[in-house]
Amino acid sequence: MAAFTATHDSSGGGVAFVIGGMTSIESDPDSSNYSPVANPHWYRTPIPGMVSYDMKSRTFSRTDTSAVMPPLGTLIGGRAHFVPQFGSNGLMLVLGGKADRGILDFNNITFYDPKTGQWGWQNTVGYAPTDRFRFCMVGVASPAGTYELFIYGGANQVFSEFYDDICILSLPGFVWLKTDAHSVEPHADQDCVLVGKRQMLMVGGHSQNQSLRDKDPLPRGLGIFDLTDLVWNKAGNYDADAEDYRTPKFVEEWYQDKNLSALSWSSDEVKRMFLKSPVPFNATTSGSAPTSIATSAPGPDSGQQSSVSKAGPIAGGVVGGAVILCLLSGLAYCLWRKRSKPSPSDEELQSGQSNGNALKHSPSLKPKGELPTEGPATEMYTSPDELACGESINERWELDASSQPRELDISHGACELGAENREVTR
Repeated sequence: MAAFTATHDSSGGGVAFVIGGMTSIESDPDSSNYSPVANPHWYRTPIPGMVSYDMKSRTFSRTDTSAVMPPLGTLIGGRAHFVPQFGSNGLMLVLGGKADRGILDFNNITFYDPKTGQWGWQNTVGYAPTDRFRFCMVGVASPAGTYELFIYGGANQVFSEFYDDICILSLPGFVWLKTDAHSVEPHADQDCVLVGKRQMLMVGGHSQNQSLRDKDPLPRGLGIFDLTDLVWNKAGNYDADAEDYRTPKFVEEWYQDKNLSALSWSSDEVKRMFLKSPVPFNATTSGSAPTSIATSAPGPDSGQQSSVSKAGPIAGGVVGGAVILCLLSGLAYCLWRKRSKPSPSDEELQSGQSNGNALKHSPSLKPKGELPTEGPATEMYTSPDELACGESINERWELDASSQPRELDISHGACELGAENREVTR
């Protein structure tokens, strides 16, 4: 029933913390607890304060928590988690649980700095989970610099409602985001742990209508949840080859649309603790590689430039390839038309006959003939320099209007009109 966590130390040390909890004759036979009810076996007393254990010096110490968990400093069924990347040397966050005055809500997050021994707080945004205790929680860091806390299950204060949802608290934005994932059955009093790179293992607990002696409905009593794809493994199988954790896409989109500096921070000191490093989401930090979108308050330039610089060459290559393909197709079509076009044979050219369109479209195959000199009064005035015949250059030549226009056969070379006589020469 206590919240516990430990700091990380590369030298093998660190500090373990236990916050609140309860005591009874089950855990402490020498306890002086007594109960006014008939069965004192189930009587429990909340334990105030926080106990820490230094793994290097092997010493215990106690810290008063009445200021953050008033009035007695007790906490039952809450959860604590150490986040190494914020603060001077990591911070411990405390979420949910039942204090002396009731369930602690998720709209305000309390944290503790193990290095300075100071407590702090920060309001959250988004869709906070329903107030609850006896849930479980895991956390994982993303390549972009965020840290996501996943909480699952739990129950309300009077155990009248159990939960099977999974909610995400993402830092440094202190934003709550809900998922559509639901387990086989609501659970409370279960435990969760991060296994591999991106999977949550859930074990134990019970449902609202289930006793501790009933069989767990989960396969082999184990629940496996993928923290990136946000899905439960129905068979309860662990994927040892799963890829590295990536922040879920809808969490990335929230950061792309927000200016973290403009959030309502509890103090400038808290703001510096959580915003000491930028949060760039781009193709190198996210497997889903979301397209960069404009925001009301743009984030770091590096993230947006990375997306644009990669999108340009890709679009240019696609367009260029399409243009080249169209040109090649057009050239092939022209060559095919040229080769398939019918042409008259040598015999047809000699006889002036054709079986198709050759005569229709070839002016060189028109029958030979002379220009008529008599006919109806259809006149055409010719200039003196072109059709001058004889001495009178103003003499008119008339064409036969009843006959079809004829053309000169130019197959034997250039043709001119003689100026010495009226006959047409070739």
